[in-house]
Amino acid sequence: MNLVTILIPFLLMSAQFVHLSVIDSTLPAIGPPQESQEEEDEPPLMLSVAITDQGFTILGDNGVVTGEAEEGAEPAAEEGVEAEPTVPCSERPCSGPESYDYKELTRMIGLIKDEYPDDENVILVPESSIPYEVIVGTMDSAREDRETKGDDGKARELFPFVVIAGGAQ
Repeated sequence: MNLVTILIPFLLMSAQFVHLSVIDSTLPAIGPPQESQEEEDEPPLMLSVAITDQGFTILGDNGVVTGEAEEGAEPAAEEGVEAEPTVPCSERPCSGPESYDYKELTRMIGLIKDEYPDDENVILVPESSIPYEVIVGTMDSAREDRETKGDDGKARELFPFVVIAGGAQ
């Protein structure tokens, strides 16, 4: 009888009630930038996606990427004027993860990938109040395009190396 009384709490303590999952993310580089031996013809893209309660703002090496911009022209926002999000939410401010337009974000990132096929890094810059589910959805949207299949039948890879930067205020 004593053995059963001791065994039941032990078995309850050893049971696994919580399952943890891991999402791979790249850490930001610390230290001086390394100089490459070869001269690069074009500078890296430095693609960033700012996540706010208004939507997604896609930033490239030339500033804010807008949907209306002509090919190659990525105008930056005027000084002192807050730029409209590149991919706005369905309602403003965004009420939850379902109000963000992940399909449009994936489409726009796909267009950028077509122009910069060799780049593989994207930096996410979420505000401090952004829910975790939105960050994970943004990571998934930036990594692959599930709507477009490659020759091997797998989803098209966009920017597989995601870096999460400190949140915007």
